[in-house]
Amino acid sequence: MLLKFSINFNLLLSYTTGLVPFRYNFHKRRFDTCKPCEPFAALLLILLAGVQYKLGRLPGRMKIPKVGMQNIIHMGKNLILNGNCVLIAEQQLLFLDTYRQLLTDLLTRVHSLARRRTVGLAMQVQLFTQLVLLPCATYTLHVSIYITLVEWSEINIVHGVLFMVSLIPNIAHVNNFYALLFMQRVMLGEINDKLNNVWTICIRTKASNKLNSMSHCLQIHLYEYQQCASSVQKLLPYYSLSVALYLLILFQELLSKVASLIFYQFTHYYTLSNGYPSPNMLAVVGVATISVYGINTFQLFSLCFAMSEESLRIKSTVHRLSLIPGQDKYFHDTVKTFLMSLNHSMLKITIAGMFTMDFELLAGMLAAISNFVVLLMQFHIDYSKSKMSFASHPAND
Repeated sequence: MLLKFSINFNLLLSYTTGLVPFRYNFHKRRFDTCKPCEPFAALLLILLAGVQYKLGRLPGRMKIPKVGMQNIIHMGKNLILNGNCVLIAEQQLLFLDTYRQLLTDLLTRVHSLARRRTVGLAMQVQLFTQLVLLPCATYTLHVSIYITLVEWSEINIVHGVLFMVSLIPNIAHVNNFYALLFMQRVMLGEINDKLNNVWTICIRTKASNKLNSMSHCLQIHLYEYQQCASSVQKLLPYYSLSVALYLLILFQELLSKVASLIFYQFTHYYTLSNGYPSPNMLAVVGVATISVYGINTFQLFSLCFAMSEESLRIKSTVHRLSLIPGQDKYFHDTVKTFLMSLNHSMLKITIAGMFTMDFELLAGMLAAISNFVVLLMQFHIDYSKSKMSFASHPAND
């Protein structure tokens, strides 16, 4: 139930933001081509980008003074979000058939898994967190930040709601990518379990006729793996560049909020410059933003890492099958073909041809943030000392 609700929630969100330019056929449970929907969906995405371009600027008067390059950072974030909306609209028109097939396969797989109830509760909660909780938390957080930091006399509820409106299609698009990969991960886990069963049967019963029947099962599992690898290769060209831009947003948010926390909370700069105590609301906003975007980043990377790990487990299981004694030629050739297929299609998720999404890249991001934090703290500490020295020097004179 949780599985279907999560997928349907994200598809509904995608429909309302123009990410699904198709008509859903409830009788056949698939997406059908709809010519009027295609330009309408693209125009809706561009409209959302235009609305944010018009209303997405930081207000002139805020309860907390704007510091450093805050305006420039926010402007850059808006440009990436709006540009990503335009990119998604263009790619929808270029990859219509592929996108429709991917979404139809997603729904088919969801109904099959929900009927068989093979997805564990932990994985369903993980999917629910990514597709339902995080989008709601992210958008609510940005609206709350607007209402919290803007002067009461300048608060406009409509402006607050539309302040980061192009964030919604960006999140929904990346979550479609997540849902498609999630289904492939579940499929890989099932293939690995079936291969382990084949290995157990072959070890316990070494009769040649049993190996013949297992060869047929192995051929079926090889076909299933090739289908899974083919689906991953189909979705990467459509999603990789837009996901890369969204990851840039995640990294920028983590970096800027860490910088803001240090700027206000861990140095004397704010007090020395403005004469106000360090506001607690910034700590709450910073920690909440870092938590939401940090969980989102970890979810994406952990799923991509799990995909490659499942592929490695399948390769290990097939290698064990190649060591079974008394194999006939057909069984041996099937195992050899399976291993060759695994070598040529290891499911490492490479985004935009630039980097592989795994924990090594995540560790690199954390290292970059840590280095930036150390440099920023040192800069502000030195600056605070110089301000204090300058303030005490005239008093001594």
